[in-house]
Amino acid sequence: MLSTIVLALLVSLTLYALKIYTQFARNLAAAKKSGIPYVIIPFYQLNRLYQLSQLFVVPIARKLPVSWTEIWFDLTLEWGWARRYEPFKRFGTDTFLTVSPERNQLYTADANVISQITTRKTDFPKPLEVYESIKIYGNNVVTSEGQVWRHHRKITSPPFSEKNNHLVWTETLEQCQAMVNGWFDGNTGKTESKTIYTLADDAMRLSLYVISRAGFGVRLQWPGTGGTHANGHVKNEEENNTSSVGNAQKHTMSYTDALGSLLHNILWVLIVPPFLLKHLPFQRTKESYTAFVEWGKYMNEMFQQKKATVLKGEEGDSMDLMVALVKGAGITKESSTGEKPPAQTLTDEEILGNAFVFILAGHETTANTLHFCLALLATNIAAQRHLQADLDEIFQGRPVNESEYEEVIPKLFASMAGAVLNEELRLLAPVVGVPKSTLKDSPQPLELGGKTCTVPADCYIAIITPAVHRNPNQWPTGPPANPQKPSHPLSNLDNDLEEFKPERWILDPDAKHAASMPDQEADTEASHLGVNTAADTSAALYRPPKGAYIPFSEGYRSCIGRRFAQVEILAVLALIFSLYSVELAVDAYASDEEVGKMNDQEKFEVWSKARDEVNRQMNEDMGAIITLQLRKGAIGLRFVKRGKERFNCNAR
Repeated sequence: MLSTIVLALLVSLTLYALKIYTQFARNLAAAKKSGIPYVIIPFYQLNRLYQLSQLFVVPIARKLPVSWTEIWFDLTLEWGWARRYEPFKRFGTDTFLTVSPERNQLYTADANVISQITTRKTDFPKPLEVYESIKIYGNNVVTSEGQVWRHHRKITSPPFSEKNNHLVWTETLEQCQAMVNGWFDGNTGKTESKTIYTLADDAMRLSLYVISRAGFGVRLQWPGTGGTHANGHVKNEEENNTSSVGNAQKHTMSYTDALGSLLHNILWVLIVPPFLLKHLPFQRTKESYTAFVEWGKYMNEMFQQKKATVLKGEEGDSMDLMVALVKGAGITKESSTGEKPPAQTLTDEEILGNAFVFILAGHETTANTLHFCLALLATNIAAQRHLQADLDEIFQGRPVNESEYEEVIPKLFASMAGAVLNEELRLLAPVVGVPKSTLKDSPQPLELGGKTCTVPADCYIAIITPAVHRNPNQWPTGPPANPQKPSHPLSNLDNDLEEFKPERWILDPDAKHAASMPDQEADTEASHLGVNTAADTSAALYRPPKGAYIPFSEGYRSCIGRRFAQVEILAVLALIFSLYSVELAVDAYASDEEVGKMNDQEKFEVWSKARDEVNRQMNEDMGAIITLQLRKGAIGLRFVKRGKERFNCNAR
């Protein structure tokens, strides 16, 4: 009996090994035939079992002789952010394949290759299996392809218009002012705020409130701003932020708490099926499940409210996302002739799925960009002063919230404000790897370095954004600020592409005065789908080669809400830096009293320590969980009224 079991086990292992060898031989043959440089690796990076076993595999592999692992090992890990352009330079190519027994994978940092992949949408579709986890409420514009995607895209695009961007502008300014007032404890006469370590959370709240208002028509109150009952008593935040959505008596969490908890625990919700999440005995999983259920209930109530409004013809000219989803799904005003209404073209689940994905995609990415813009400007005082000078020119002493949106937005896009936004997104694009693929049994030709190559069938493609944005073959470069102290230990040691230098985008300092918004490219199909084909950057600023700058992806699948996000971020930069300066907190190195007694050199030394720590955090403590963000610790900043700055260390 035992010998039979052993024999069966040996046969099974032999068959499995034969299967692995056969798959590997097939993949290797395809790579050799492709004409694309390739590296052989033992593990497919995206294999779930390998990802789960990395806790054990990585320490063992690190103990092996370096000569055995140096070529391939890091390519089996999530290396896009950690290594950036270094692997491409090491292999001497901007596009290469990795060959494993399970699947071939193509990595690229080549603008021309990216342009080909993103424009040939049917040849290089999204690998939908990567997006299965975000279908928790229903299929949506992100998790679909082909005709289904076209249908979702056409329905979801109307709210992302210039008319709605005007609302984004005004709502952002109002919420941002409330946020700043909170930093100063509501005392507008104070010259400086306390040290702020909650900027990441505050930016998340700001972004959430803006998308709730401009995307869903839900007005949320910043904590401390209040509101009043009919009897004159001040409402608390929960009352303000629950009563505007659904029936508060049906819920165990406020709308804000439900959404905040859902986003905070998003990994649990995405990875663990709801039926299992409900029964896990941990406090975190219980909170995650409750938030998942509660926010779903809020969205469903909002959907039913909007549906009833549309059926009665009472929505007016409202173009928030939920109204667009209701109307786009074929739900229209009841006919007075008794005519049968058209069939609903989006299911209720698909409507809720789209609502969720827009909150998820539009909230965290914008918040992180705001957070990093402020932190980077605090480390580069010269750039901050340049930004403030441009804002002074644009607004001419007028309050930002009293300026006409149509007049100032093109100028902001074309000024240092636009350059700061572009440079932050170049360095810290929200998505580290943009996924594409080839279909099974469908290899695809690709022009690579002047010759035609072939991307193997069933090949996973990763466009490595940090490498694309730092590729010295397609970006102008200058010398590093300090060759003895490089900005990154591996990538671009001989140039400045790892450094925050928004001035690299400025071509003509006076061009902002006559600037206009980027024009749409002529593309009938794109216009029909509501795809914005205008450039990501102002024509007055540097325009990278097509495919070299992809913070919002590229082509037809580019981010539908990019202009929404750009307007929101520019509004925050304009409001804050027209009135305030942002400084690094030096609390860990000196007290306020000690700083007050320092001379310029001593201030520079203590400020430099704080700058070096922030630079370390933004290299070593960052990580991608859905989007790139600070995974450990917090960056301390202080906001001071202009003219009251303590540090002018690197201002020119």
